[in-house]
Amino acid sequence: MSVRREVLDFLLDHQGWIKKSPKDLQQRLYNLGIETSIDDVRKYQAEARVIIKEPSEEPEAEADITDGMKVKKVWVTPQGKMGVSYEASPEEESESSVIETIERIVKEGVTPCSFKSSERSTNKKMLSVFTSDKHIGARTPLNSIYSNPYGRDEIYERHEKLVERIIKQKETFGKFETFCFFDLGDALDGADNNTVRGGHILPQNLDSREQLDTFIEVTIMTLESLIEADVANDFWFIATSNDNHAGSFGHGALRAIQMYIQAKYPFTKTLVTSKPLEHITFGDHTYIFGHGKDDADMRSGLPLNLNEKTENFINDYIDRKKLSSKYIHVQKGDLHQSSTNYGKRFRYCNNMSMYGSSKWIHSNFGSGKAGVNYEIIELYGDEIHRSRIIYGHD
Repeated sequence: MSVRREVLDFLLDHQGWIKKSPKDLQQRLYNLGIETSIDDVRKYQAEARVIIKEPSEEPEAEADITDGMKVKKVWVTPQGKMGVSYEASPEEESESSVIETIERIVKEGVTPCSFKSSERSTNKKMLSVFTSDKHIGARTPLNSIYSNPYGRDEIYERHEKLVERIIKQKETFGKFETFCFFDLGDALDGADNNTVRGGHILPQNLDSREQLDTFIEVTIMTLESLIEADVANDFWFIATSNDNHAGSFGHGALRAIQMYIQAKYPFTKTLVTSKPLEHITFGDHTYIFGHGKDDADMRSGLPLNLNEKTENFINDYIDRKKLSSKYIHVQKGDLHQSSTNYGKRFRYCNNMSMYGSSKWIHSNFGSGKAGVNYEIIELYGDEIHRSRIIYGHD
């Protein structure tokens, strides 16, 4: 069998690889005993796209989207669906106008899904998943004390394992009343090898555009898988874009995800905030959430363990916002660790990093675990089951 035929057979059987980088695919093929050049890999991916696409899905070759936006990339999801990403033309300068244009494109180009299960939950429980510190694009150098390989393949695998764990919770507890998918910040490692505040050069394995594409693609894939798995009556996507790595760079990506999900699945609910702290209430429970360190002002972030200063800071927020729920929970990221403390008026939770630990963390604090915290609560009661998925020790 020719190399071309072997590669095409592999791509058609594993369509998720069609959208991955030629370099990643070349390495995967090499592991399977198939040697080919990067240029040929690109040709085979293009040929596979043509084979699986319906004629009506073929994009116009040179067509630019109006109002300052143009097609940047076309890809195929692991489910065989078409995906399109856009970028601003050079003359487009206003972030708000770019977001408005993306919103228009999404509304005009996405067909709403008619799927909505008639099965209703009776367990009165809410399942919340607190993804944080994905740091998509981060590279842990090989000379670090501990290893932490984190390319596109690993990012997809970690999200797929998360989907499997969530579906397992539905199988165990039954369909939930509410499901919340939180993104607590630092989803992207940083634009142009820098944090949002600048002056801190970061080792990265994806450039700025690749970070955006990967984050948007893998998040949409994850949310779609969970929506179609019918895990809950009410499905929420909740995110903060005020953090110390991604900042406004991540805000645009989160808003694009929000617009796509709202357009395709009108029955879902979303909240994307640019504030350092925000809150939302479900039943007897109010969640105050944020990254834990903002994009400009905080000299140091909120700590791992609750202290008097932090308790007063949160109590001030509770009072000014007039929060009066029976149970108040603070959920944050930033420190790449899991912990739970209790103040007099609220529960204080730090959440794990989906990425894990960098070389800097290895050298200053030691090894760390990558993972995601999740919890199940009684919407009208005080029962809480908190757990986590671990991806491995650095």
